[in-house]
Amino acid sequence: MMKRKNTTKTLLLACAAVAAMTSPVIAQTYKTQSDDGVRHLVPKDESKQNAFGNLIQSRAIDMGFFQWPIPSKKVAADPATRPLQVSSCVGHNPDYRPAPEFSSERDLQVRKSGLAKTFLYEWAAYENAITELDCTCNTLMADWPTAVAAFDALTEGVDNPNFFTPTPIMARDAIKRDYDRMCDITMLLELE
Repeated sequence: MMKRKNTTKTLLLACAAVAAMTSPVIAQTYKTQSDDGVRHLVPKDESKQNAFGNLIQSRAIDMGFFQWPIPSKKVAADPATRPLQVSSCVGHNPDYRPAPEFSSERDLQVRKSGLAKTFLYEWAAYENAITELDCTCNTLMADWPTAVAAFDALTEGVDNPNFFTPTPIMARDAIKRDYDRMCDITMLLELE
């Protein structure tokens, strides 16, 4: 009986290790390209989205959410105090709520629109930090009314809230990757 417990435990630990190693690769479904110090998020194939998904993606591209400056150097940051994400900082507009706070919203429209506004706000905050080459809360901020206006422009004429979040999430996750590279001494910085 003892041998079986050890085998099960070893198997579970091995599965956890494989999952931990592969999860960033699985989570990163987006592709980027770089050109003259600017990172470009590669749009999703239009044939794999419906008309509303393509409309929101096209608007996001036109609004600049598919490109941002590539960090030009690593930034000295204290790992103990560096904010890991926008929500780690205080002083945001009171209407800003971190994404996990929307998971309990029962109304799908409220949950999805809130998430999309949050991700647009966070995208702008990461762009500010990258532009300023600053890994502190001083620049990891954005303008909440601008994020709300961007959400309204992106989703105008789109009634189904399920289409609100995929594009803002993709853009936010892609720029956060560059923020993490800039601020984390253990990550390589791509200067392409």
